[in-house]
Amino acid sequence: MYEELGEITLRSGETVRAGMVVAPDLEWAERIEGLLAHKGEPWNWQVSQALRSKLAIEVRFCVLHRHGRPISNVMTAELAGVGVLGHVWTNREDRRKGAMSRLMTLGMDDFRARGGKALFLGTEFGSAPHQIYRRFGFRSVEDRSGCMEYYAASQEEFEAAYFAKGKADIGALDWSHWPSSPALFMGGFPGVVRCAPLKLFGRASAEGPLLSLLRDETRRREEGKELRSVALQSKGSGAVLGLAVWGHDPLWPDTCLVDVYCHPDYWDRGCDLLSALSLRTADRHVAYGDCTCGAKIEVLRAAGFRETGTSSNRLAADAARTGFVDVITFERP
Repeated sequence: MYEELGEITLRSGETVRAGMVVAPDLEWAERIEGLLAHKGEPWNWQVSQALRSKLAIEVRFCVLHRHGRPISNVMTAELAGVGVLGHVWTNREDRRKGAMSRLMTLGMDDFRARGGKALFLGTEFGSAPHQIYRRFGFRSVEDRSGCMEYYAASQEEFEAAYFAKGKADIGALDWSHWPSSPALFMGGFPGVVRCAPLKLFGRASAEGPLLSLLRDETRRREEGKELRSVALQSKGSGAVLGLAVWGHDPLWPDTCLVDVYCHPDYWDRGCDLLSALSLRTADRHVAYGDCTCGAKIEVLRAAGFRETGTSSNRLAADAARTGFVDVITFERP
């Protein structure tokens, strides 16, 4: 569905039209896919899925266009007012005309007007886009990080409500987990090794890695193969409270790499998440933890993993590399 937002005058003096494409929208699908085709995979798959299928999330493309041909875009993808901001793009010939500032204003005004609570994104720290996002209220999650967060109210209020203790279900990964996962993985919670199979270390956005996993899980489901992941999700807020994943070890044959990560208040469900995984048969199953998250270590031990070694100062503790943590290797048959 297309919603007209009016005319926008660029710095060049040219007038273009602004609109909100609320996905799915088959009429606009090919045009927006063409505008964002440079993104590559899995992003092109995500854009196409959003525009051509009804997903369990709300996806909105705020566009500037000339007679229906889009020249600039900002996307938000949300579940219950929490999600990601991405696909921020203006055609090269239309840059430096104020298009992006005007689109960001429209997109953020729309988000707040709909009762939006929090948005997350990833960019290069110190870059021009990083500075633009700062002007619209986004802040780096930690010093020198390109992972950024925006809260309509305060972060403390948001996290207290979003991660509140309550009923939560474990289920196969689906679209509802994608926009709601960055709040957990970018959060200031214990644990540097957060999901080794997805290469998520420290306060990093799960947006890209989880999207690739979601695409893979979709294909595995269609082919009748066992799935590689399960998620713990709040029945109240929709927050992703925990994630367990397995993958093929990138180095060693017949080795399955396993990981689990939870919000601090939900580590009591960590063993449930691991038990719900349909683990690939392998000679050995390997997992990793670090000294900053004792709760994860206890979950791995309870699941039958034993410590087989420690690598000293293996991972930077934060984006600014102010310290390093030891990584503990766990293994079970």
